[in-house]
Amino acid sequence: MPDVSDSSDAPPIPSEDAPSNETNERPSLGAAVGKAARMLHPEEGRLPSGDRAALRRIAPDAPVTPALWKVLYDLNIAEPDYEHVTEEAQTAYERNWGLLLMGLSYCAGLHDYDVPLGKALARAGWSETRFVRLLEADADTLPTLIRRMAQYLASKQQRADWTDVAYLLFTRDGDKAETTRLHIARNYYRTLYAQAQDD
Repeated sequence: MPDVSDSSDAPPIPSEDAPSNETNERPSLGAAVGKAARMLHPEEGRLPSGDRAALRRIAPDAPVTPALWKVLYDLNIAEPDYEHVTEEAQTAYERNWGLLLMGLSYCAGLHDYDVPLGKALARAGWSETRFVRLLEADADTLPTLIRRMAQYLASKQQRADWTDVAYLLFTRDGDKAETTRLHIARNYYRTLYAQAQDD
């Protein structure tokens, strides 16, 4: 994963993304993604199917649902972990988590730390045109593209590291955003090249 850190004017982006021990401490972003994925697992997760369905219905005009709060409070991540959080920053934080959980709910049981997002999309046959559109998406178009991507990966039963999606959501501008996109693109094109060599 790209090495990105917290910012006072954006939702927090912890740099550590490996799974952590189950404690009452606030988890890193990567660990939180893994815990959320376990909650949403269709067979082993403890989140009811009705809540998973509610998360799938999250959209720009309906960005929150009670199921969102259940996950965020259960994971001890209901608020950003920096001081002096503005109402706008809190809302953006909640919307980003809502979008992430929407995608995870479509791909329930398919989160895998060992399969980078770019690699997963290339393996699944996600076209280069759609891939570039995803990486260049702004705040208005990203929610729709993440939904389409999640539905596509689910239809292919393609496992992927959803931590990469979290970084894509939480790092929208500046050097950290560029690092995130380069990380995803590098894995996508590396996999395409390897596939071409095998043909």
